[in-house]
Amino acid sequence: MAEDTFLGDDFLRQLMNVGEVDLLVGIPSYNNAETIGATVQAIEDSLRQAFIRDRVVILNVDGGSTDNTCEALLGMNGKRGTGARGLTSLRTVHRVSSQYANAPSQGSALHSVLAAADLLRARYCAIVSPAMANPSAEWMANLLRPVHQEKCDFVAPLYRRSKYQGLLARNLLYPMSRAVFGKKIRELYADEWAFSGALAAQCLGRNVWQEEAVRARPEAWMGVTAICGDFKCGQSFLGPKAPIAAGAGPDIVEAIRQTVGGLFWCLEEQQDYWMGKTGSESVATFGPEHELTADEGQSLNADKILEMFQRGVNELEPILSPILTAETHAEIKALAQQQEGFRFGVELWVKTLYEFAASYHHSVINRDHLVQALVPIYRGRLYSFLLEHADSSPEEMEADTEALCGEFERQKPYLVERWKAKAEVKT
Repeated sequence: MAEDTFLGDDFLRQLMNVGEVDLLVGIPSYNNAETIGATVQAIEDSLRQAFIRDRVVILNVDGGSTDNTCEALLGMNGKRGTGARGLTSLRTVHRVSSQYANAPSQGSALHSVLAAADLLRARYCAIVSPAMANPSAEWMANLLRPVHQEKCDFVAPLYRRSKYQGLLARNLLYPMSRAVFGKKIRELYADEWAFSGALAAQCLGRNVWQEEAVRARPEAWMGVTAICGDFKCGQSFLGPKAPIAAGAGPDIVEAIRQTVGGLFWCLEEQQDYWMGKTGSESVATFGPEHELTADEGQSLNADKILEMFQRGVNELEPILSPILTAETHAEIKALAQQQEGFRFGVELWVKTLYEFAASYHHSVINRDHLVQALVPIYRGRLYSFLLEHADSSPEEMEADTEALCGEFERQKPYLVERWKAKAEVKT
């Protein structure tokens, strides 16, 4: 059994009262009293209908909510601790809730879930957001079936997105992680994913839980761990991706710090795995691999994005200088002065990102400052993307994504070259 001393006594007592389970669904929460009930109801309906022979537990790990989130979960339908037996279920669906800290941390929440899964000997697990819009029982079943029936060890979600949703993933996270690690997993950064007990045990035993990359976005680290550990990976289509309410998610600076910073850290941790790999291969996919709608979704102020790109490149010149080669830096500065025919081409974009990743590896400046310096440059790429695809169909946008992925794969030897090259460390 893994080390479990960080789990509270009350939490351990609740887990021991449950006993061994087949399925464990973890719900990390923080002030989600208004929505967690609908999420739990959808999970319970799914478990009772699609997994009727399995012993199951719904595990809420809370980051210090002050709105009675835990009480809302445990008090559903007047029940506490153990849910009522469903009409088609052969087993009881248990509910357990515990606070792991006084401040939310996705990494700490996952750590608690993995320790509980180890204690309960769970064979299949999932993490689900408590803030899903209109969750359905079928949605939950689609997430769990690949680990339950197809023996996948890591399952990422796939979503139906509007035209301008997920642009950071489309322009950076998916194509770069695909090229580097060699697997075509589109959504390594997500609020819900599923995994096997075997992968849970391996991740639990890793000494990484104090690393900022794991604390901020543990799902991507877990996915990369599965890829590099030769676990069976897959992805499953869940349906529409609910848009995030204005102000509800991290701003672009924090989003890039968490996601791109985490990706660069994973490159560092797994360099022995990826440096000799070329190309990319598909993973088991359940349902459509991607689905875009013509709806633009959230509106973006293109002029403001361009202005912030131009100002950022000028203001950050002393910081960008040690990160980028002189040639790449000059191209970006010239682009920031361009008034007509603006285009941040894919070749320059990929080269820029690979130079950032290599400079992160060499720690040419403070790594957090380095990642934040990418923000204005991403805005330049985003502005170019909006210009190019103002009238594009979903099919044309998907073709563009494939071309970008191909460019990341084509230039991967350049990343390896820069990674291996000696670099002068700046203060």
